[in-house]
Amino acid sequence: MTEKRYTVSELARLSGTTVRTIQYYDRINLLVAKRAGEKNARYYTEADLMKLQQILFFKRIGLPLNEIKHHILKSDHASDIKQILKNQADLLLRQEMEIRMSQTIIKAILASMEADPDQNLEPIIKLVLGLNKQTVLDYAHAEFDVQTQQLFENTSEDDYQELIDFYWQWKLLILEAAAYKLNNASYTCQTGFELGQKWEEFIKRSTNDDPKMLTAYAKGLEQSDHWPEEDLFLYNFAKDYIDGAHHYYLTQKGDAID
Repeated sequence: MTEKRYTVSELARLSGTTVRTIQYYDRINLLVAKRAGEKNARYYTEADLMKLQQILFFKRIGLPLNEIKHHILKSDHASDIKQILKNQADLLLRQEMEIRMSQTIIKAILASMEADPDQNLEPIIKLVLGLNKQTVLDYAHAEFDVQTQQLFENTSEDDYQELIDFYWQWKLLILEAAAYKLNNASYTCQTGFELGQKWEEFIKRSTNDDPKMLTAYAKGLEQSDHWPEEDLFLYNFAKDYIDGAHHYYLTQKGDAID
Protein backbone atom coordinates (compact mmCIF):
# COMPACT_ATOMS: atom_id res chain seq x y z
CA MET A 1 0.00 0.00 0.00
CA THR A 2 1.37 3.40 -0.99
CA GLU A 3 2.16 5.71 1.90
CA LYS A 4 -0.03 8.80 2.04
CA ARG A 5 1.95 11.97 1.30
CA TYR A 6 1.06 15.56 2.11
CA THR A 7 2.33 18.81 0.71
CA VAL A 8 3.22 21.54 3.18
CA SER A 9 -0.06 23.34 2.45
CA GLU A 10 -2.08 20.14 3.01
CA LEU A 11 -0.26 19.51 6.28
CA ALA A 12 -0.97 23.07 7.39
CA ARG A 13 -4.68 22.68 6.62
CA LEU A 14 -4.98 19.33 8.40
CA SER A 15 -3.13 20.50 11.50
CA GLY A 16 -4.69 23.95 11.72
CA THR A 17 -1.39 25.81 11.56
CA THR A 18 0.34 27.87 8.86
CA VAL A 19 2.69 26.98 6.03
CA ARG A 20 5.22 29.44 7.42
CA THR A 21 5.18 27.69 10.81
CA ILE A 22 5.83 24.29 9.25
CA GLN A 23 8.62 25.72 7.10
CA TYR A 24 10.18 27.21 10.21
CA TYR A 25 10.03 23.84 11.99
CA ASP A 26 11.79 22.35 8.97
CA ARG A 27 14.57 24.95 9.11
CA ILE A 28 15.29 24.29 12.80
CA ASN A 29 15.17 20.50 12.26
CA LEU A 30 12.14 20.06 14.46
CA LEU A 31 9.93 18.62 11.72
CA VAL A 32 12.13 17.85 8.73
CA ALA A 33 10.42 17.47 5.36
CA LYS A 34 11.17 14.52 3.15
CA ARG A 35 12.03 15.07 -0.50
CA ALA A 36 11.22 13.21 -3.68
CA GLY A 37 11.21 13.55 -7.47
CA GLU A 38 13.38 15.44 -9.88
CA LYS A 39 12.34 18.75 -8.36
CA ASN A 40 13.27 17.52 -4.89
CA ALA A 41 9.79 18.53 -3.70
CA ARG A 42 9.05 18.54 0.01
CA TYR A 43 6.44 16.16 1.37
CA TYR A 44 5.22 14.85 4.71
CA THR A 45 3.74 11.56 5.92
CA GLU A 46 1.06 10.48 8.39
CA ALA A 47 3.79 10.09 11.00
CA ASP A 48 4.86 13.69 10.35
CA LEU A 49 1.26 14.84 10.78
CA MET A 50 1.07 13.10 14.16
CA LYS A 51 4.44 14.57 15.14
CA LEU A 52 3.30 18.05 14.14
CA GLN A 53 0.13 17.70 16.20
CA GLN A 54 2.28 16.76 19.21
CA ILE A 55 4.52 19.77 18.66
CA LEU A 56 1.54 22.12 18.41
CA PHE A 57 -0.02 20.65 21.52
CA PHE A 58 3.10 21.01 23.66
CA LYS A 59 3.70 24.50 22.29
CA ARG A 60 0.07 25.38 23.13
CA ILE A 61 0.63 24.56 26.80
CA GLY A 62 3.70 26.78 26.92
CA LEU A 63 6.63 24.44 26.43
CA PRO A 64 9.50 26.03 24.47
CA LEU A 65 10.42 24.52 21.11
CA ASN A 66 13.89 23.60 22.38
CA GLU A 67 12.32 21.53 25.19
CA ILE A 68 9.95 19.86 22.73
CA LYS A 69 12.79 19.07 20.32
CA HIS A 70 15.37 17.71 22.75
CA HIS A 71 13.24 16.12 25.46
CA ILE A 72 9.61 15.49 24.52
CA LEU A 73 9.97 14.12 20.98
CA LYS A 74 13.06 12.10 21.80
CA SER A 75 11.62 10.49 24.90
CA ASP A 76 10.22 6.97 24.70
CA HIS A 77 9.21 6.88 28.36
CA ALA A 78 5.77 8.01 29.43
CA SER A 79 7.13 8.75 32.91
CA ASP A 80 9.53 11.35 31.50
CA ILE A 81 6.78 13.10 29.58
CA LYS A 82 4.53 12.91 32.63
CA GLN A 83 7.16 14.66 34.75
CA ILE A 84 7.70 17.34 32.10
CA LEU A 85 3.95 17.98 31.99
CA LYS A 86 3.76 18.18 35.79
CA ASN A 87 6.64 20.66 35.84
CA GLN A 88 4.94 22.74 33.17
CA ALA A 89 1.66 22.72 35.10
CA ASP A 90 3.52 24.00 38.19
CA LEU A 91 5.19 26.73 36.14
CA LEU A 92 1.89 27.85 34.62
CA LEU A 93 0.29 27.95 38.07
CA ARG A 94 3.09 30.17 39.37
CA GLN A 95 2.69 32.45 36.36
CA GLU A 96 -1.08 32.58 36.92
CA MET A 97 -0.57 33.58 40.56
CA GLU A 98 1.93 36.29 39.57
CA ILE A 99 -0.59 37.68 37.08
CA ARG A 100 -3.31 37.65 39.74
CA MET A 101 -0.97 39.50 42.08
CA SER A 102 -0.47 42.24 39.48
CA GLN A 103 -4.22 42.38 38.87
CA THR A 104 -4.85 42.68 42.60
CA ILE A 105 -2.40 45.57 42.93
CA ILE A 106 -4.07 47.37 40.03
CA LYS A 107 -7.56 46.81 41.47
CA ALA A 108 -6.49 48.09 44.90
CA ILE A 109 -4.95 51.26 43.45
CA LEU A 110 -7.98 51.87 41.22
CA ALA A 111 -10.34 51.43 44.18
CA SER A 112 -8.35 53.94 46.23
CA MET A 113 -8.29 56.39 43.30
CA GLU A 114 -12.05 56.14 42.93
CA ALA A 115 -12.46 56.86 46.63
CA ASP A 116 -10.14 59.89 46.40
CA PRO A 117 -9.17 61.01 42.86
CA ASP A 118 -6.79 63.63 44.30
CA GLN A 119 -4.80 61.29 46.51
CA ASN A 120 -1.03 61.00 46.27
CA LEU A 121 -0.15 57.70 44.59
CA GLU A 122 3.56 57.90 45.38
CA PRO A 123 3.36 56.14 48.81
CA ILE A 124 1.43 53.11 47.55
CA ILE A 125 3.63 52.87 44.45
CA LYS A 126 6.72 52.82 46.68
CA LEU A 127 5.12 50.14 48.83
CA VAL A 128 4.27 47.98 45.83
CA LEU A 129 7.76 48.35 44.35
CA GLY A 130 9.19 47.03 47.60
CA LEU A 131 7.06 43.89 47.54
CA ASN A 132 8.34 40.52 46.41
CA LYS A 133 4.86 39.77 45.12
CA GLN A 134 4.34 36.73 47.30
CA THR A 135 1.23 34.74 46.48
CA VAL A 136 -0.95 32.06 47.99
CA LEU A 137 1.56 29.44 46.78
CA ASP A 138 4.06 30.67 49.37
CA TYR A 139 1.80 29.24 52.09
CA ALA A 140 2.87 25.77 51.01
CA HIS A 141 6.11 26.46 52.89
CA ALA A 142 4.46 27.89 56.00
CA GLU A 143 4.93 25.85 59.18
CA PHE A 144 1.40 25.63 60.54
CA ASP A 145 0.45 23.19 63.29
CA VAL A 146 -0.43 19.61 62.38
CA GLN A 147 -4.20 20.17 62.66
CA THR A 148 -4.11 23.13 60.29
CA GLN A 149 -1.86 21.34 57.80
CA GLN A 150 -4.26 18.39 57.76
CA LEU A 151 -7.16 20.76 57.21
CA PHE A 152 -5.57 22.10 54.04
CA GLU A 153 -4.26 18.70 52.89
CA ASN A 154 -7.78 17.25 53.07
CA THR A 155 -9.27 20.12 51.10
CA SER A 156 -11.16 19.08 47.96
CA GLU A 157 -10.46 20.64 44.55
CA ASP A 158 -13.54 22.88 44.79
CA ASP A 159 -12.69 23.95 48.34
CA TYR A 160 -9.09 24.57 47.30
CA GLN A 161 -10.25 26.94 44.58
CA GLU A 162 -12.43 28.71 47.15
CA LEU A 163 -9.40 29.15 49.39
CA ILE A 164 -7.41 30.66 46.52
CA ASP A 165 -10.25 33.08 45.71
CA PHE A 166 -10.53 33.86 49.43
CA TYR A 167 -6.83 34.72 49.54
CA TRP A 168 -6.96 37.11 46.60
CA GLN A 169 -10.06 38.90 47.95
CA TRP A 170 -8.25 39.26 51.28
CA LYS A 171 -5.08 40.61 49.68
CA LEU A 172 -7.06 43.11 47.60
CA LEU A 173 -8.69 44.55 50.74
CA ILE A 174 -5.37 44.60 52.61
CA LEU A 175 -3.68 46.55 49.81
CA GLU A 176 -6.64 48.91 49.49
CA ALA A 177 -6.53 49.61 53.23
CA ALA A 178 -2.76 50.15 53.01
CA ALA A 179 -3.29 52.75 50.28
CA TYR A 180 -5.79 54.66 52.44
CA LYS A 181 -3.54 54.51 55.50
CA LEU A 182 -0.53 55.75 53.53
CA ASN A 183 -2.59 58.77 52.47
CA ASN A 184 -3.73 59.40 56.06
CA ALA A 185 -7.36 58.91 55.05
CA SER A 186 -9.75 58.85 57.98
CA TYR A 187 -11.71 55.64 58.41
CA THR A 188 -14.57 57.62 59.97
CA CYS A 189 -15.76 58.85 56.59
CA GLN A 190 -17.36 57.44 53.46
CA THR A 191 -14.11 55.81 52.39
CA GLY A 192 -13.79 53.98 55.70
CA PHE A 193 -17.48 53.08 55.70
CA GLU A 194 -17.20 51.47 52.26
CA LEU A 195 -14.03 49.57 53.17
CA GLY A 196 -15.66 48.37 56.39
CA GLN A 197 -18.65 47.19 54.39
CA LYS A 198 -16.40 45.33 51.95
CA TRP A 199 -14.62 43.66 54.86
CA GLU A 200 -17.89 42.61 56.48
CA GLU A 201 -19.21 41.20 53.19
CA PHE A 202 -15.90 39.45 52.57
CA ILE A 203 -15.94 37.68 55.94
CA LYS A 204 -19.58 36.63 55.56
CA ARG A 205 -19.15 35.48 51.98
CA SER A 206 -15.99 33.56 52.80
CA THR A 207 -17.15 31.78 55.94
CA ASN A 208 -20.94 31.87 56.26
CA ASP A 209 -22.54 28.44 56.65
CA ASP A 210 -19.25 26.69 55.90
CA PRO A 211 -17.59 25.33 59.07
CA LYS A 212 -14.47 24.27 57.15
CA MET A 213 -13.88 27.74 55.73
CA LEU A 214 -14.60 29.37 59.09
CA THR A 215 -12.14 27.02 60.78
CA ALA A 216 -9.51 27.69 58.13
CA TYR A 217 -9.98 31.42 58.52
CA ALA A 218 -9.75 31.32 62.32
CA LYS A 219 -6.77 28.97 62.29
CA GLY A 220 -5.00 31.16 59.77
CA LEU A 221 -5.40 34.25 61.95
CA GLU A 222 -4.26 32.39 65.06
CA GLN A 223 -1.03 31.43 63.34
CA SER A 224 -0.35 34.63 61.45
CA ASP A 225 3.25 34.58 62.73
CA HIS A 226 3.80 31.66 60.33
CA TRP A 227 2.52 33.53 57.28
CA PRO A 228 4.91 34.46 54.50
CA GLU A 229 6.83 37.57 55.55
CA GLU A 230 5.26 39.90 52.98
CA ASP A 231 1.65 39.05 53.82
CA LEU A 232 2.37 39.35 57.53
CA PHE A 233 3.89 42.79 56.99
CA LEU A 234 0.95 44.02 54.90
CA TYR A 235 -1.60 42.63 57.34
CA ASN A 236 0.09 44.16 60.38
CA PHE A 237 0.45 47.48 58.57
CA ALA A 238 -3.19 47.67 57.45
CA LYS A 239 -4.89 45.89 60.37
CA ASP A 240 -5.62 48.98 62.51
CA TYR A 241 -7.17 50.78 59.54
CA ILE A 242 -9.30 47.76 58.62
CA ASP A 243 -10.43 47.25 62.23
CA GLY A 244 -11.30 50.92 62.53
CA ALA A 245 -13.16 51.00 59.22
CA HIS A 246 -15.02 47.80 60.06
CA HIS A 247 -16.04 49.11 63.49
CA TYR A 248 -17.12 52.41 61.97
CA TYR A 249 -19.25 50.57 59.42
CA LEU A 250 -20.90 48.41 62.08
CA THR A 251 -21.47 51.47 64.29
CA GLN A 252 -23.15 53.33 61.46
CA LYS A 253 -25.29 50.28 60.78
CA GLY A 254 -26.07 49.87 64.47
CA ASP A 255 -24.35 46.45 64.72
CA ALA A 256 -21.17 47.36 66.59
CA ILE A 257 -20.22 45.45 69.70
CA ASP A 258 -18.03 47.42 72.10
